[in-house]
Amino acid sequence: MENKVNYSSRYIEIVHVMVKYGFQTWIMNSTLNHLIPNKVLEKHSDINKLPIEVRLRLAIEELGPTFIKLGQLLSNRADLIPIEYVHELQKLQDNVSEDNTLNIEEYIEKELGQSANEVFEYIDPNPIGIASIGQSYAVKRKGKNLVLKVRKVNADVIMNEDLRIMRSILRVIVKSSKSLSRMDTMRLFDEFEISIKNELNYAIERRNQAQFVKYFKDSKSTCAPNVVNDLSTQSLFCMDFAEGVKLKDFLKSATEKQKETVSKRLVKSFVQQIIEFGFYHADPHPGNIFITEDLRICFIDFGAVGHLLPEDTTLITEFLEAFLSKDTDRVIRAIKRIAVSHEITVENQKNLQYQLHDIFQELDQGVDEVPWVEFSEKIMAIMFHYNIVLPNYFVNLAKALSLVLGTALDMNPKMNILEEIKPFMIKYQFDLFSLKNQRKMLLDLFNSLKDVKTIPTDIKDIIQLIKRGKIEVQIGLDDTKTILDTFRNGINKLTTGIIIGCLLIASSSMSVSENASFVNNFALGGYFIAGILGLVLTIDMFKDLFKKNK
Repeated sequence: MENKVNYSSRYIEIVHVMVKYGFQTWIMNSTLNHLIPNKVLEKHSDINKLPIEVRLRLAIEELGPTFIKLGQLLSNRADLIPIEYVHELQKLQDNVSEDNTLNIEEYIEKELGQSANEVFEYIDPNPIGIASIGQSYAVKRKGKNLVLKVRKVNADVIMNEDLRIMRSILRVIVKSSKSLSRMDTMRLFDEFEISIKNELNYAIERRNQAQFVKYFKDSKSTCAPNVVNDLSTQSLFCMDFAEGVKLKDFLKSATEKQKETVSKRLVKSFVQQIIEFGFYHADPHPGNIFITEDLRICFIDFGAVGHLLPEDTTLITEFLEAFLSKDTDRVIRAIKRIAVSHEITVENQKNLQYQLHDIFQELDQGVDEVPWVEFSEKIMAIMFHYNIVLPNYFVNLAKALSLVLGTALDMNPKMNILEEIKPFMIKYQFDLFSLKNQRKMLLDLFNSLKDVKTIPTDIKDIIQLIKRGKIEVQIGLDDTKTILDTFRNGINKLTTGIIIGCLLIASSSMSVSENASFVNNFALGGYFIAGILGLVLTIDMFKDLFKKNK
């Protein structure tokens, strides 16, 4: 019963704060209007004179950490909200304070089942770092300096309650707001809720950090603190002390040469995370970066990481490669493939090409002379104008990449970022043609060809629907020859592709044979024939492409 009362009081508090900052229209038009007394409506009339985006930020700040994290998420969604909201929400900062109710020695004993003195030789009672969800302590074990990160008391209970209330209120408001329903608000909230719950579970952060350490174990430019698994739980996380000093402290005494080295290593490290591993640090702000004595980049805080599927990495690489090449057509094609939805049409695509052309011209003036704030604003305005809604993985990546590039340019304003990225792009393109990837592509081809056997059945089903009058087909006699020619041409190309695939697989199998040399000669012959057929097929496809453009 007590939980119900607490839940209701927090629910009413949230509603009252929304009304206080002038968002009563959302509430009054919903089933929540009975929660608003008239005196609340009359009390805060002066606040309503402020711009709506300012009122939204103030309301979020007053409602606390869970809402601040939601506001910070929205500040990265220039594809969904107007630019003035983005700028205002970017001012949100975590209002964090120490949890004075937390007794670190009792916490350790509860989580590890041993007294704190048995586990550690020394525990600093004062936290060395404080965040909205947890706080960190310096400890020592067997003469080694470690960091112990603990989740604040009841942080999970408070945030989970806020998430439940937020979901309940959003469902009601979305029903009465066309603009919010168009934004696919509930899907965005689902993604936000998952990210918060992941941050609350230190077992996930521990796994992320261990994975990062594994990827960069032999790197001479990137590292992260090792994880101490036997002293960690879901709400307690023990790791090595981060090497080096915080980036901001490093910059106070660093030479220009050192800044140049660190800035380039930071960019290269992050691009490597994206393209080579498909796994990256999703919150690489300067506070989460240390610099070691040998100028390695040491990342900390892996509560937020990004994962990329191979096909997503390919899409992002294609987009970056098109952007670096300043090819407006390919950039637009890449955007269409990446976007969840968009309103790029035949009629407005030419305008988009010119807008992208103007952006590329700005890049030509030299990286150190580009007004990056205005540059990013133009890109955000384009996304909003064409209603380009991007998938969450791309938005998270764009946010992290902008943090890295901003930090790098602050250190080294004359750095040519495009030149630093290009080697990774070239390497990725070469890797696509490796034997491993060729075999994978061939297997994908044959798996997709399995669907060909269903074509006769599919055609039969369509004919049956036409006979029943469920589908109306209008084909003029003049169109028949074109349709048949197109169908015949497609079947011929499909057959040629199958033959090429068979030749490559057979030749690959024979080429690894340890038998007589004539077998290897057959393999070479197979490769040669496949190459000729592939060349003919490619030329034929290009001819079709040029015919269409004409």
